[in-house]
Amino acid sequence: MSPKAKKTWLGEADKMASSGLKVLAGAFKSDANAAQELAKDLVFVGLFGLIDPPRKEIPAAIRHCRDAGIEVVMVTGDHPATAKAIARQLGIIDADETDVVLGKEMPDFEKLNKADKSRWVAAKIFARVSPKQKLDLIRVFQERKAIVGMTGDGVNDAPALKKADIGIAMGKRGTQVAQDVADMVLRDDSFASIVAAIRQGRVIFDNIRKFVIYLLSCNLSELAIIAIVAVSFLDFQLKPLQILFINLVTDVLPALALGLTPGGPEVMKQKPRAVNEPIIDKSRWWRIFFYAGIITATSIGAVYFSHYILHDWGEWDAALSNNILFFTLISAQLFHVFNMGSMDLPFWRTEVVRNRYVWFAVGGCGLIVAGLYQIAPVRKALSMVPMSVADWALSIGAGLLAMVVIRLVRNLKFFHLA
Repeated sequence: MSPKAKKTWLGEADKMASSGLKVLAGAFKSDANAAQELAKDLVFVGLFGLIDPPRKEIPAAIRHCRDAGIEVVMVTGDHPATAKAIARQLGIIDADETDVVLGKEMPDFEKLNKADKSRWVAAKIFARVSPKQKLDLIRVFQERKAIVGMTGDGVNDAPALKKADIGIAMGKRGTQVAQDVADMVLRDDSFASIVAAIRQGRVIFDNIRKFVIYLLSCNLSELAIIAIVAVSFLDFQLKPLQILFINLVTDVLPALALGLTPGGPEVMKQKPRAVNEPIIDKSRWWRIFFYAGIITATSIGAVYFSHYILHDWGEWDAALSNNILFFTLISAQLFHVFNMGSMDLPFWRTEVVRNRYVWFAVGGCGLIVAGLYQIAPVRKALSMVPMSVADWALSIGAGLLAMVVIRLVRNLKFFHLA
């Protein structure tokens, strides 16, 4: 083949690759030359273009990754023109982006300078890359404190899968070696499954955080009430069995229901959190103290409202005051579960309010309290006394007031920055 013909055919191969095709050259050898070396004296017959279209769900999955602050990088052994065409189809790069890092341009890790590393981190496509270069690329990203998830299916991907923070192997076409060293195996070999796993991981973390914040704020309010009443020498202190009842019945069910919250629409729009970020950071500790303070204030305030406004007694009715404090605290804590929803959504659209298990838990706790109130031995054990409709309305209304105040203050700008 003449140099001119070679140039022409290589140009045709580049055109085909630029349209997203994987290009193979075809050739044959006559029987007369069969005994010779296979790759010598071949007759060129043309180019074959193989199309391997990406799955329809992948572009949307990549958009979700970008919204979530996750950078997607293509590392392939394919022709750079093919890699760019596929990357544009998937949304990994924009139409005007052309930069591709070729394997032959990638020096060994020990020889990399600062400019090389910066280029690698900024690039979105790496083509004609060897297994060792994949390993070096992961090391560069990890040097920049990035959490690296690496996908692969072949034996030569195993070192990079093991080096990555999260090695992800293909479950259908992946080799056993790749699956053995990976942290996660995709049963359907779909990139969208990775995004779904990221979303579920974020939902689980958020639910743990909601669970802990809810329990800490509720229990801290109980401690605050006990301490304030004791220091003030008031006559309506909570009884030990009442505290145990609150912790066993009205705290547990709503907290467990929070663990089943499906997650809000904004969960994949949050930026990745730091690896060392605690479940409860400084700002959330302030929120916990604030929540506990509001619940404490409304619970004790309900007792004073009952004494001075509702009944206008001269002497304190210690038993009734105790009951109003007890039932107000229960209602405030039950309603408080609805404050665990997202601050960026209207109240009725938050993931907690839309969680049916939360409603089952709150309704179940309410039925348990109402049912036990009707059983004389239990009523006696928990020091319950008859209450009027006005007393019940006060306790429930004060609990609702605590929820409303917390929700209103949460929407203030300064609270978001806390």
